[in-house]
Amino acid sequence: MKPILLIYRTKTGFTKKYAEWISKEVTCKTIPLEKIKDEDINSYNIIIYGAGMHAGRIQGLNKFKKNVLNLADKKIIVFATGGTPCIEKVVTKIKKDNFTDEELENINKFYYFQSGVNYERMGMVDKAIMKTYSKILDLKNNKSKIEEGTRNAISKSYDNSSREYIKPMVDYINQLI
Repeated sequence: MKPILLIYRTKTGFTKKYAEWISKEVTCKTIPLEKIKDEDINSYNIIIYGAGMHAGRIQGLNKFKKNVLNLADKKIIVFATGGTPCIEKVVTKIKKDNFTDEELENINKFYYFQSGVNYERMGMVDKAIMKTYSKILDLKNNKSKIEEGTRNAISKSYDNSSREYIKPMVDYINQLI
């Protein structure tokens, strides 16, 4: 079997939950991004990176890319988690905003897993921004359906994570090994 390393970054716990679910389905070593320097990355054939979305960016991605994307002969898989539903338009935008075309050529697969919002584990600044935006939308007259949906979605903590979402990724990894 080809050795697999799963590196993750989590702020509110959703990405860690997905990393744990993935590691129960495929045998892999799982480490937080902060410990990437302690790991011999070259000893792995498949490297997975997962992190949450923050203001349209995949958290910690630049650090991951600096350490991993230039490695030859590695299978690279990246996943992101976020509160937005998983639709093609969202996935396309995430890829466009986070990767160059050349970087996408070096990544074998990208996945997006819907998760949620966790105000209890959010930092003060992020919490204040989300609550302010929610209040602005609340006060706005003649909200569009999207604005109303966004206001409802960010008004309180929620978790739409599902172990089912990882199935395509697990199937792909099993094809690689």
